[in-house]
Parts: sequence; C-alpha cells; structure tokens
Amino acid sequence: MDGSEPVNGKARIDYTQDTSFGPMAKHAECQVSVQRTPERTVLRVFQPLPDDLHAAQTVVFALQGRRISAVVKGRQRLADHSVRFELKPH
Repeated sequence: MDGSEPVNGKARIDYTQDTSFGPMAKHAECQVSVQRTPERTVLRVFQPLPDDLHAAQTVVFALQGRRISAVVKGRQRLADHSVRFELKPH
C-alpha cells in the first residue's frame, strides 16, 4: 500500500464520532479501496455501510497487513452511495 495504485478489500473500520457526551467509538466491516500518496491517504468505503460513518472524526483500519490510524480531513458522499475520506495519518 505504498504506491499510488488503489488497494481493495474488506476491512474492519473502527471510527469515532463527537457527541454531546464526548467521543463515541463505533466499528463496521466494509469493502474499501485505499490509495496512498506522499501527501495523503484516500479511503473509499462502499455500500453497505453504516448511515453515520460519513460523520467519522477518526478512523483505524487494517488492509493487507498494514494498520492505518488517521484523522478525517475531508469527506464526500458519492453518486454510488459510497463515501470518500481524505485522511491524515497520526
């Protein structure tokens, strides 16, 4: 996962959301595509996915033996109902 080519697979995504009671930890198992460049990591999560995943503040996931922990810097819902996250690794 070091090049600019996307890597696809199934991943467990642990994510947090800010609530009025503080951060809430959640998780989901989804099909994903990850593309890494020196500047950023892009995570695309495909349907089915939790309705609230788009509001994630941080994400942690593992794909092809690599674990990535990151802060969500940008998010976009796409026409095919997938969600695209721009991530900044911790």
